[in-house]
Amino acid sequence: MTLARARFAIGLALAALLALVAAVPAARANGVPQLVKLTYLEGVSNFGPRDAEGVLEFSFAEAYARVDVKNLPPMPGYTYEGWLTGGGAAPFRVGTITTREDGIGLLETRLTGLDSYDYRLFVIAARPDGAPEDVLPETISIAGRFEVINDDGSSPRGDVRPGTLPDTGERPGLSQGQRIARTAFTVLAVGGIAFAALRLIRNRNRSIAP
Repeated sequence: MTLARARFAIGLALAALLALVAAVPAARANGVPQLVKLTYLEGVSNFGPRDAEGVLEFSFAEAYARVDVKNLPPMPGYTYEGWLTGGGAAPFRVGTITTREDGIGLLETRLTGLDSYDYRLFVIAARPDGAPEDVLPETISIAGRFEVINDDGSSPRGDVRPGTLPDTGERPGLSQGQRIARTAFTVLAVGGIAFAALRLIRNRNRSIAP
């Protein structure tokens, strides 16, 4: 094999490997997350400051949810909770949202125990102390509506309903930074192999040259 052909073969192998690495995260994901704006919703909200707001990021396919809120300071005697509701299924408690005195709060969790996708509304409810945790409180702060996932598994916002409910016991997917680091490591490793192969070919050609 000539040096030019060796370089060409190694270049093709490197390109194929990089394409494979780049495709892995896309193949693992079932869909992009939905983003839902949370505000004091007329006809739904009845508790707390009217200027409170937030953003819900969630994916049924990946079975996770993240809620960021602001202007929602703690209220003595109440606990803020995120709930999926507004559909034919029973309300689903996503988790507790702890807010600071400045009204900033965050909830990031897996949707453990999710057994339905029939929801159209996400609310942040204020549960009074002593009220049962498995019942959606009537005191509702901010809320946001979202589209129902279609029967064919698609949604206007891009999320995808999997054929079966996701296994929330799985380890979460790699973050963007972790994927970049893995790709960079792979590139360096393959580059090192290619360099070593080229040196071996050069040495071999020199040894057999007249």
